[in-house]
Amino acid sequence: MNAERKTVEEKLEKIIREYPFVPHTNAGRLFSTVRRMKAEKEMGIPINYRSGFAISVKTGKGANEMTEQEWENFYKDLSEQLKNDYPELYQYLFYSVQLKFNK
Repeated sequence: MNAERKTVEEKLEKIIREYPFVPHTNAGRLFSTVRRMKAEKEMGIPINYRSGFAISVKTGKGANEMTEQEWENFYKDLSEQLKNDYPELYQYLFYSVQLKFNK
């Protein structure tokens, strides 16, 4: 194996190790965010202890930095987006409808 190829392979190994691809889709991100927020709300977890993973474009705040009203509006907006863009995922989350996957 020549030196150039070895160097490229070493770089590729490093990039695979340090910067792996994480297979996410918009549907998956939105669903998991709404699912988490729904669970946090249902469990009565105080906002400052909730996940700050989701950040509002409107307020620039993480979900765990919002006021109660900001959080409720943000949750409502994300839920509506899930309902409009991915109705089957919304139904599954809020109405326990079984998902059907195409084979």
